[in-house]
Amino acid sequence: MLDLSEAKRFTPAAELVISDLETLKVLADPLRLSILEFLMRPSTVKRIAEKINKPATKLYYHFNLLEKHGLIVLVDTRIVSGIIEKHYQAAARIYRVAKNLLAPGSDEFDEGLELTLNGVFTSTKQEILANIHDATIDMQEDAPWHRRMTLSNQRFELTPKQYEKFHHALKSLIAEYSDVTQENQEHGAQTTSMKLLLVSYPIVTDDVDAADGGEQGEQS
Repeated sequence: MLDLSEAKRFTPAAELVISDLETLKVLADPLRLSILEFLMRPSTVKRIAEKINKPATKLYYHFNLLEKHGLIVLVDTRIVSGIIEKHYQAAARIYRVAKNLLAPGSDEFDEGLELTLNGVFTSTKQEILANIHDATIDMQEDAPWHRRMTLSNQRFELTPKQYEKFHHALKSLIAEYSDVTQENQEHGAQTTSMKLLLVSYPIVTDDVDAADGGEQGEQS
């Protein structure tokens, strides 16, 4: 095997801000979102194709688009048995859509917001269904915690300060387990992958609604 890559190890940016509509269109595609998730560590088109159960020939177009728009980076090129093998990695650990693309009144608002929501929710729905069908998610009542799906729809009545405290607590918890994930990867620990989709937003309510207490139900 001949290694043609540079000796430097690529380090993804902590955050990449998506500031134009064309790049958002590329990012919001459910299939490309799945590809990005598996590229938190370097991998090849062939390996990703095996993980998402798609023919590799159908992924090259998507990899090229992601690379063209700076969402993934070619980090290694090798020759294996006479065949060029390219390794790609996500350009950042977090992708954030710029507020100007999601701000009411902007030219891109309607399309940008719909692209973002459709991309996230469609990808999540497809992933949940696939993992239920292949029994990765165990829907039994006594399933072990690392195999369960938790589905929750809650409403809270909070003061502005409580709202801020709530969000800081969530960010702290997510940051803590992001660090744990990185440590597990560095030490080669045996782990189970888990996805968390978090959506929090203010809503208009009346006094009758507010008196209900806020909890809408939860399934674990």
